Amino acid sequence: MTPTEGSVLDRAGQALPVAELEGLWPLGGWISVSPLPGGKNEHLRVAAADGVHYLRRSYRAKTRDELTGQLRLMRLLRDRGFPAPEVVPARTGADYIELFGRLWIATRGVEGTPFDDDSPEHVRALGRTLARYHAVVADLPAVAAEPAVLSELRSRAGEQDVEPALRARTVHVLNKLTGLLPELPRVVVHGGARRGSLVFAGDQVVGVLDFDSAHPDVRVLDLAVAVHDVGKVYTRLGEADHKVALDLSRVTELLAAYGRDARPTAAEVEALPLLLEAKRLKRGLGRRSRVLGGETLSENDHAKIRLEDHRLAWLDEHQDALAAACRAVLA
Repeated sequence: MTPTEGSVLDRAGQALPVAELEGLWPLGGWISVSPLPGGKNEHLRVAAADGVHYLRRSYRAKTRDELTGQLRLMRLLRDRGFPAPEVVPARTGADYIELFGRLWIATRGVEGTPFDDDSPEHVRALGRTLARYHAVVADLPAVAAEPAVLSELRSRAGEQDVEPALRARTVHVLNKLTGLLPELPRVVVHGGARRGSLVFAGDQVVGVLDFDSAHPDVRVLDLAVAVHDVGKVYTRLGEADHKVALDLSRVTELLAAYGRDARPTAAEVEALPLLLEAKRLKRGLGRRSRVLGGETLSENDHAKIRLEDHRLAWLDEHQDALAAACRAVLA
């Protein structure tokens, strides 16, 4: 769609301010604009005389301080040779613009291809790239008391009417991770180290996207995100085992590639399976909490609760094998 052919709508069906955005980021003249699906933010792909660019409207809860910190990180990474997106200033020279109460940024498009699920080399590339990222940001201040997932689990476990077995499991995971916290290195984590965050030219990573979740935290959190995303086994939509199991051979490949350049500590190796469990508990308890609060959940919500229960059951059944895959990175 060209900018003058009609309204471009967000996911809520509301018109996006295309004319105003074109005035703020002329980019040599817009040729076409189209919305992209997915994520908490709204994204527009703009083909312009100056090339392909992406405009992003942050979700409502995103603060100016969070956004400016993210943009500062992206510029620092590029200065240090890491392939983060290039921030394109608006006509005013500002890195971001507030428009109708929402924050917008623009980045230059990265040419390349997405992650290939059938490529073991791409799995290894994610591990190597994550290790490189952690090395690049190692000197940045990263004060973090504990991962946010632990704070939320502590709150959920304290709610009334939580199933006793689920409460006991949550408290056990909390106690184990809390005991490890003093030994876990902190960095400014990427926060979304998933397959979709990488852009490739062949087997080489030429772009790393999605810094929206970057924040100070325990370094191993990035590994937990990457392990779950890369290891997740897809069967068929609607099947009980869809996205439940982890492919431990892929997990081992990822961790081995990471460990060749950024050796995890023994505490991180122990914490990794616990963080995978904590994530599953957080999501399941979050939806259960809405039920306890009197909210009527959709069938999709109930399906997500069942999914997390199945994932926890899989982790129970394969805890020794998963722990061995994690320990192998130290071998």
